[in-house]
Amino acid sequence: MKLAYQKELDKIKKIVKERPRGCTIKEISQKIGINRNVVAKYLDLLQIEGAIDMEKFGRSKVYFPSQSVPISAMFDFSSEFIVVVNNDLHIVEINTPLIKYLGLLKKDKTIGKTIKTLPLAKSYSKMTDNILEVLKNREILEDKIKYKRRGSSKPDHLRVKFVPTTFDNGDTGVTILMSKFIK
Repeated sequence: MKLAYQKELDKIKKIVKERPRGCTIKEISQKIGINRNVVAKYLDLLQIEGAIDMEKFGRSKVYFPSQSVPISAMFDFSSEFIVVVNNDLHIVEINTPLIKYLGLLKKDKTIGKTIKTLPLAKSYSKMTDNILEVLKNREILEDKIKYKRRGSSKPDHLRVKFVPTTFDNGDTGVTILMSKFIK
């Protein structure tokens, strides 16, 4: 599902990117021919998304290209296991700690496959049901599971959190966060 106003958001991002020293709502509005109030709402959305930054100078708001790091770049620094799936249950992102934990070969060999192909999902039958429930209700769901890795004598206990996610293009998915705990 692509947002109806995605074209306008893309135009605004492009204008802001072309002006690294910043630009105002008025300048953006004049450049794309859209009402200033509408541009202001779009800028609020882009700011929430993390695509742009804003600073106040007196009464003026000046918008700049974002200096933030994409969240996917932070995944590998997390001690949690993270996997992101789209609404078709295909893996969009997976962090290195989870790749290593599951004994998978490479990240790029996993992305694009269905979540059902992960060894964890094969032993946790509620995985796809929980994802589908979160996609439908758009509410966080939590669960606890036992997972026995290949070559391990005892199963690990994992806390699992299913978080509704919206991608930059407006499509929906689910971010799955898992962490070990001692029972």
